[in-house]
Amino acid sequence: MIPLQIRVGGAFMALALVLIIQAVIAFINGGGVFTITLGSVFIWIGALLFGGFATMRRDQPASKKQVAALIVAVALILLSVFLPTIELGVMATYWLAMYAGVAVLCALILRRSAM
Repeated sequence: MIPLQIRVGGAFMALALVLIIQAVIAFINGGGVFTITLGSVFIWIGALLFGGFATMRRDQPASKKQVAALIVAVALILLSVFLPTIELGVMATYWLAMYAGVAVLCALILRRSAM
């Protein structure tokens, strides 16, 4: 069984990666502003699920709960493409990078506490 700290740390790492990718894309598109939509929230939730349940040991077989969570994560990410782009909020792009930094810090602290 994988400790909870490792799973939550993996979720934070996946979220940090997604936030950095979104910040880079928003910056390249010429905007200093990132618009939070329902699709981006679904992508964040999908990344959290993927990061939390993708962690496994070599000697541990995949459980039904793990496979179901990964299917839900992929479904949320695919569903985010088809959702309308309703603006839920706006933030400066550098905040995404700062949130990603905090997520990495949380992941490292959680993973360190599991050792």
